[in-house]
Amino acid sequence: MVTNEYSCWQTPPLDIMENILQRVNLGDRIRLRNSCKYWKSIVMRRDIPGAPHELPWLLLPQAPKCSNKCLSFASLTERKEVKLKLPKEVRGSWIYGSWKGWLIMVKEKGLQSTMCLLNPISGALHKLPPLRTIPSFKKIVKTRQWKRFGASTFLWYVALLTPHDLNSSGHFTVAIIFEDFKGQKTLGLCKLEDLTWSLFRVFDNKDRLELVDILFSRGILYALVDSQKDGLVAATRVLNFADHGVKLKLIHDKQEHKNVRIDDLNSDYPRVSNANYRSMLLESTSNEVLVIHQMVDYVLCRDGAGDINDIEEDDGNIIVDNQEGVDQDNDGDEGNHENDHEESNLEANNQDGGEIDDVEYVIDEDAPGFNPHVTTRSFRVYKIDPNNNNLLPVQNLGDQVFFLGDGAGSVSLPSGNFPEVKRNCIYFATNYVWNEELSPKTYRSREIGIFYLDGERIRRPFSSVKILLSYRATWFTPSL
Repeated sequence: MVTNEYSCWQTPPLDIMENILQRVNLGDRIRLRNSCKYWKSIVMRRDIPGAPHELPWLLLPQAPKCSNKCLSFASLTERKEVKLKLPKEVRGSWIYGSWKGWLIMVKEKGLQSTMCLLNPISGALHKLPPLRTIPSFKKIVKTRQWKRFGASTFLWYVALLTPHDLNSSGHFTVAIIFEDFKGQKTLGLCKLEDLTWSLFRVFDNKDRLELVDILFSRGILYALVDSQKDGLVAATRVLNFADHGVKLKLIHDKQEHKNVRIDDLNSDYPRVSNANYRSMLLESTSNEVLVIHQMVDYVLCRDGAGDINDIEEDDGNIIVDNQEGVDQDNDGDEGNHENDHEESNLEANNQDGGEIDDVEYVIDEDAPGFNPHVTTRSFRVYKIDPNNNNLLPVQNLGDQVFFLGDGAGSVSLPSGNFPEVKRNCIYFATNYVWNEELSPKTYRSREIGIFYLDGERIRRPFSSVKILLSYRATWFTPSL
């Protein structure tokens, strides 16, 4: 009798098990899957809904050469690390983004490199057409850049259109931006059943236009273009490939002023505020397509000032880790910098012939060895004005919270569903370097933080992490 009672306790009635699953999030369901065979038999059933709302998980940096057998994510809901075991056929693959529960993965094997979609929770896997069906790929894999940076030197942006039924394979459309023979960004499209990529040169490039991001929204493929047509939204056109068709709409990016003036010349780490920006597309909770600019500062490192990779920041103030382990705030008042004006990356601008105090020092991005530390300063958001097809600034996100990464996977959510986060703010994680050729393969980064639109303030409550140049910070929306 004791054995029977114990056995019944170990195997609760099915209706109770289903009731429990409806109250736990996916992280807990994954752990239940590993507890015993009875839970494993039902825990991944898609007909049993789980907790209704869950924040996205942040993909943690992968090991060198992607040697991990598991992927690790940081769950903001649980404040825990979640590990998912990878199928053998995709181990060694790099993550290039995600969308609605699917990871976009590339396994680098020269000409035999493969690309696939993986749901790491359910284990569902869809293979995409071989990259070697793109003519310029055959040339790229023979270059020095491929040996150093792999597929990231070829594959720039990815977008994914998923069916309403995520278990269906027939309605997936994948779009990529890759580099062609001339170094120009070109669009590639495929369906899951396609054997080759269909290629499109979006413009003839007489005006030196460049694609900088892509996004599927309401069945339309939006492409963000770096051009002089400041904020103009073009008419929709159709791209036909095989028996498929995709609607394409070009958004010409809003041009921001790039500052070149040194703000704190006397510091060991001179800063150039709003020196550059990176543009991306995002779909809002109301299905509006938004253009977002990640405004960044350049931080330069003077000779003898310490390793630039040791720089950390606290609400805009530079802090350098010294050997005793005590943080020192460099406010620009320490030390003697009489010869600072001789830095090779600085140029004096005194066209008016004024006194020495009137000299303005600016950066020279073309100077040999110029490779500043890049740090996020703020974000600017724009929406499409339907009346004149132009871009308008957005001052307030309302009840939204954004999660922004390096590629596909950025998402907007209603903050009211998540007491763990605040409204009108942006959670960001990024791997942004100025010059990959001059950067170490591994470095320490604190480019994980929260930007509050109220007051335009950044907080970095997360510890610095060691990342690879090939790492793409990705927000993953867990789904069965």
